Amino acid sequence: MNEDTKQLSTGLKVGLFFGFVAIWFGLAFVLNKIAPPFHRGGWGMWPILAVGMVFLIITIERVRYISFKASTDSKRFVAEVQKHLMHGNVSSAIHYCQSQPFPISRIVGAGLANLHRPDDEVQEAIDDVALQELPRIEVRTGYLAMIGNIATLLGLLGTIIGLIKSFAGVSLSNINDPATMEKAKQYVHLVPACQSLTNPKDIVRCIEQNKAAILAQGISEAMNCTAFGLLVGICSLLAFSILNGRTQILLDEISKAVVYLMNLASANRRAMKLS
Repeated sequence: MNEDTKQLSTGLKVGLFFGFVAIWFGLAFVLNKIAPPFHRGGWGMWPILAVGMVFLIITIERVRYISFKASTDSKRFVAEVQKHLMHGNVSSAIHYCQSQPFPISRIVGAGLANLHRPDDEVQEAIDDVALQELPRIEVRTGYLAMIGNIATLLGLLGTIIGLIKSFAGVSLSNINDPATMEKAKQYVHLVPACQSLTNPKDIVRCIEQNKAAILAQGISEAMNCTAFGLLVGICSLLAFSILNGRTQILLDEISKAVVYLMNLASANRRAMKLS
């Protein structure tokens, strides 16, 4: 059974990976056709798009988990469990915890279920469940900060390479050099006046006469990479700050609630109905 589960998990991961690659490639291809800024940014826009997609996937998954699966009204939960404990009905408090699908309820429920045992065993039971539940709240959030840095650096890399290419185009001048003629074809799209030419020497001559236009256009195109990289980086770092802050608040709420309820239960252990 474990082997089947592992194989299923591995197969699912491989399928998700290839699905992601297919969506990324298709989206990049479409944007390259319909979005001029994306097309002008060159190859550097493609990895930034992939990083941006990863940022969106992680952000959506984390918001969904933290806001809907892990978060609850801790004050209401504490009040409800406290009401059962003050009546000495531990089994009712455990049943209520089991009915709530939240990390805080599973941790408190584990402690109450072992309340008839010594304090160290109660703490061990709480720690065991906490080690399973708490990492799920924090997992993957830290990747957003890394994504923000990677996106910014990819934008910078694309810009630098674009500038190198632009300055290389400005340096073309030898109309009799076959290598220069071949390189000149790479810059025709930057100068509309040269696009109708077919003779290699005429193309080199036209490129040489429009060096300022090539440099300005090349720099403008290279900056698209920086802008896109910064956009993804800023959004990713902003999402990281918000989610990290919400995560810490949630962890603090869980910690306070668990300590308060377990201290309350331990202090009134003798008056309670323990199984």
